[in-house]
Amino acid sequence: MPESQIAGIPVHFPFEPYPVQRAYMEKVIQCLRDGTNGVLESPTGTGKTLSLLCSSLAWIRTRQSEQQHQMVKMEKGDLPGLGGAAGADLSELAKTMARANNWGVPKVIYASRTHSQLTQAMRELKRTAYSNMRSVVLGSRDQLCIHPEVMKEQGNSNKTNMCKLRVHSKTCSFQARVESRKDHPDLRGPTIMDIEDLVKVGQRLKICPYFASRELVAQADITFMPYNYLLDPKARKANKIELGNTIVILDEAHNIEKICEESASVQIKSSDVAMAIEDVTHVMKVFASGESQDMGADEPKDFTLDDLTLLKEMLLELEKAIDAVVVENVGEGTTFPASMMYELLGKANFTYGNVATIVSLLDKLVQYLLVASQQMSIRKGGTFTMLSDLLTIVFANKEDVMTKVHASFKVHVQVEETKQQGQGKQQGVNKQGWLSKGTIASANSSSKMAKIINFWCFNPGFGMEQLLNTQVRSVILTSGTLAPLKPLIAELAIPVAQHLENPHIVDQSQVYVKIIGTGPDRQQLISNYTNRDNPKYISSLGQTILNVSRIVPDGLLVFFPSYPMLNKCVDAWQASGLWADISAKKPIFLEPRSKDQFTSTMEEFYQAIRDSKGAVFMAVCRGKVSEGLDFADRNGRAVIITGLPYPPLKDPKVILKRRYLEANRTRENQLLSGQEWYNLDATRAVNQAIGRVIRHRNDYGAILLCDSRFKDASQVQQLSKWIRGHLGDRPQCSPFGPIVRELRQFFKNAEANMKQPDERESEPALETVCKTEDEPLAAIPKIKREPGSNATFKAANERAIKVEMANSIKTWSPADYASAAGQKLGGSAPNAMDFMSRLDSNVSSIDFNCCMDSKSGSSGLVKIHKRERSSPTPPETSSQVAKKRYKLVENIKMEPISSQVKEAPESRADFLRELRSLVNQDEFRRFGKALLEYKSGTDESFQALMTVLWEVLAAPKMRYMLVGMRKYLKNEHKGEFDQRLAKL
Repeated sequence: MPESQIAGIPVHFPFEPYPVQRAYMEKVIQCLRDGTNGVLESPTGTGKTLSLLCSSLAWIRTRQSEQQHQMVKMEKGDLPGLGGAAGADLSELAKTMARANNWGVPKVIYASRTHSQLTQAMRELKRTAYSNMRSVVLGSRDQLCIHPEVMKEQGNSNKTNMCKLRVHSKTCSFQARVESRKDHPDLRGPTIMDIEDLVKVGQRLKICPYFASRELVAQADITFMPYNYLLDPKARKANKIELGNTIVILDEAHNIEKICEESASVQIKSSDVAMAIEDVTHVMKVFASGESQDMGADEPKDFTLDDLTLLKEMLLELEKAIDAVVVENVGEGTTFPASMMYELLGKANFTYGNVATIVSLLDKLVQYLLVASQQMSIRKGGTFTMLSDLLTIVFANKEDVMTKVHASFKVHVQVEETKQQGQGKQQGVNKQGWLSKGTIASANSSSKMAKIINFWCFNPGFGMEQLLNTQVRSVILTSGTLAPLKPLIAELAIPVAQHLENPHIVDQSQVYVKIIGTGPDRQQLISNYTNRDNPKYISSLGQTILNVSRIVPDGLLVFFPSYPMLNKCVDAWQASGLWADISAKKPIFLEPRSKDQFTSTMEEFYQAIRDSKGAVFMAVCRGKVSEGLDFADRNGRAVIITGLPYPPLKDPKVILKRRYLEANRTRENQLLSGQEWYNLDATRAVNQAIGRVIRHRNDYGAILLCDSRFKDASQVQQLSKWIRGHLGDRPQCSPFGPIVRELRQFFKNAEANMKQPDERESEPALETVCKTEDEPLAAIPKIKREPGSNATFKAANERAIKVEMANSIKTWSPADYASAAGQKLGGSAPNAMDFMSRLDSNVSSIDFNCCMDSKSGSSGLVKIHKRERSSPTPPETSSQVAKKRYKLVENIKMEPISSQVKEAPESRADFLRELRSLVNQDEFRRFGKALLEYKSGTDESFQALMTVLWEVLAAPKMRYMLVGMRKYLKNEHKGEFDQRLAKL
């Protein structure tokens, strides 16, 4: 790989670095060399991650070489002052100490928000000259555990506790083998292993990937991990992460303030305390009755009945203290100073002096209940875990920093919504006995409302200060959307020596940026609070997306301010028919919330792009799609931002954050005002969503800001620097008509002038076609070698025959012909190796029976048989290719090739698109209206929906769509639906 001298360090880069990459790497190396901190912004697509890894590891490798050279000198006795036996002993001691401390060279910790982002970074590292450096990734037990019993547990907390229990009791064979196999070449080999690779190696070696990865940390040059492992003191301690003399890189750090705040915040509910009291009571009953011997065998317990009695007394006092808190504003809650949390816990005798002992007891109770839950129906100690987290986080703040705690934290108390059932039972419980249960107070009781106690941190610098106090060498914060940098640095309260705002790597001709203030119908596009429910606005926004989808090739991303706004638009467009119009041009995918659905939806989206259909992906700013996902080249040719994603204005946390900034803002610390922070939070989310499109030097795309507020100077100044360059000094909203023309011309020029990505292969390679393991190919006739032909010709000829035979069609019908010719609605054009191209091979018959007239029942049709050729090549005596001959024969009954019943499409978008193609416009509107009413209605709306379904979909040819409707019904209605369906 090319080598470049950057800041005095030889850096091997996969190609000659661009100026922006060189400037970025120079700043990184300066931070590492001087032991200082940096805040570096480089737009998405500029090779930020690659530059970051190459520069940091180049510096590490250079330092390692220097230290090892120093040790060689020491061995030879070249260093002054060392000689004789004493010098040799000192040299050996120095070598041993140097190896133990990685030759004194700092290690790199690379942290990002999600494991998918870490996987992308590790993939980049594999491309570099530093792929042979030692690396490891840390993950949770939920991701890495391979023990079948532990994996059965629901939730990461239960898996963690079950794992701890099995390790403590030495009943996990996978963990037991780690010590003996930790030096196995498969584990310590030169390859870089991500989470999936670790799991595969663990399964192959029968060792625990979770504990094996921890064994690799000590020797690793670079360790990959999620943010919370670093910033959460509890997680840092649990994972035994040592930060002394390390280089901490926080990539995708645009959310770092929120993560710092959340890692120092915690919540406890009245119901949590009440359930904890119930769990303690249950354990006490078991102890009192002697049943514990049956559940826990003869092992001595780690706690006594006196410990449980004391804990229950403290929990009852805590419940009483929470009940006594007065919530003046029941709707929005009441805010108290941070000291109130310490006073509340103090009333229950939770103090700095005893908190460590109590947390230890709670952890032991969790382990005990995990064992007990195997024998009887009992909770697994989740409430004890919540209580332990509360005490750990609250008392992590040492007494000597309480002044800062009072300024940075607030306690917000809200009313907890409780279930109505079971309240009558709770009221009659005698609370005085030692074996009595805690009371889950009724929400409608004025004296004892169930409450939520929130302990919120509003100073991200509080968490960052704890990180800096661990004696790290350097902290580098980097992202594509950090600007403006000054307020970020001020909030984190971190000393920064190096900062950078890079321009983009692409030129003006590769990006088209416009603010669209009105739709095609001249309706103003503004997604503010007063206009977002306006049907005319929602319709105009849909028309805008429809028109853009007709112009933009391949992938189109549409980002909404929130999930409620996304759902509102989808419902309205489905009812009006706009949804069907858009999906007729491109299939539509919606961002799902569940992890499993998200993966499958993304795969379907990418597949639609590969199939040359194009696709629209509708997602939400701050969602998974807008954070770190790659939509390079055809996957994302344009992004539409439908509005500014402001945080909820009346959310208590938002209100308190704004108050905190106003109260602590001074001219010296340069903190933002509350309103500036509120605006910036929305714009940063927009910047992040915009970054999904331009992903590398040769990429191109359009950015359409469909909200007239984007033209305001205050909003423009907070957009990324490279975006501002495209909008100009005084950006204005452009009329829709000219934008359509300019957008069409932009893509026309880009496709003509820009380097296009490598085209996908239309068919598998020849080796793939020929080497089928499951089904043997038909016998290949031997080919006589022509005089003068050579082995190369023979091999090519035989391979061509294999392909022909592998793709041969023995029989076909006119319906197949119509389908392959693209005559079905929504069908894709055939490719070179598709049905139409293969008709020239060994077709033996054409089946016209599918054309039978259903009314007359006539079946006296015929088939056309084609003579099979004995050999794909003409005989030697033939001077010309024989003509194909067909003969008409009587109708012969043929076995159907497949009896597969047609099924409705799985995704909602595909279902609606297919339904739209089957029914007329009035029927589709009736269906959409009935479905919307059913979604938020009662049993009457269900009956109305059933009436519409049976009128529209009961015909035999649409019965499969009727069956497919079942998954969209509520569970309580599926039984009646099945009964009615059975009667058809």
